[in-house]
Amino acid sequence: TVLVLFVIFLAREILEVRRQDSFIDSVTHELKSPLASLLLMVQTLQRHHLDELRRGELLEMMADDIDRLSVFVDDVLVASRVAFGKTTHRLAEVNLEELINQCIVRVTKRYKLGGDGVQANIPEGFTLNTDETLLEVILNNLLDNAVKYSDKPVEVRLDVSRSAPAKIQINVSDNGIGIPKASQKRVFDRFYRVPGEEVNMRRGTGLGLFVVASLVKSLDGQVKASEGLQGRGTTMSVVLPTDKQVAS
Repeated sequence: TVLVLFVIFLAREILEVRRQDSFIDSVTHELKSPLASLLLMVQTLQRHHLDELRRGELLEMMADDIDRLSVFVDDVLVASRVAFGKTTHRLAEVNLEELINQCIVRVTKRYKLGGDGVQANIPEGFTLNTDETLLEVILNNLLDNAVKYSDKPVEVRLDVSRSAPAKIQINVSDNGIGIPKASQKRVFDRFYRVPGEEVNMRRGTGLGLFVVASLVKSLDGQVKASEGLQGRGTTMSVVLPTDKQVAS
């Protein structure tokens, strides 16, 4: 029995080390790519006399790379805090429609989508008492993942409904590569990425859904990935209380 338990423990440790190695490789890529791009564009601005149109294009590209770095750093910092149980709450009344629209504008701009790339169905004037900052991080990660793993043309839909008198459900659906049934729970593990070429072709660190699951749990909610065959898209469902209470 001791030997069996030891082997199980050792296997888990080996898997965790492999995940961390994969995470480090992803971090290196996530940092080096935009930094190399920024350096090249700065050198171009320094060495060449460009017209205003070309300068504007380069500056916009630099702003995109900075936004990408900022989002990545925020995800790493949030993941670090939730992993060590350092999440705090600042509860306030949140206008859900306004917050979701802000998140949609952000992800639409980041991926340069058309106006109909992300559609939302939200009850007008819907509010809830929760932590707006944490909810914004959850929505940003769900929308970013939905777009990132979608096939073109991107078709992402966000639906909000009441799942119970004091609970709301937020569904984020895409037309992407889907998640195999065996991975539908594991995608919320830290550093985990679904094995496969289609996933490896897309940038990522395996932190986004871990952050989502951790923050949803801290807000007394639940999150799950839809069932279905790989290649038929994914629906991420988040259920939250409409009135989050301060933990005693």
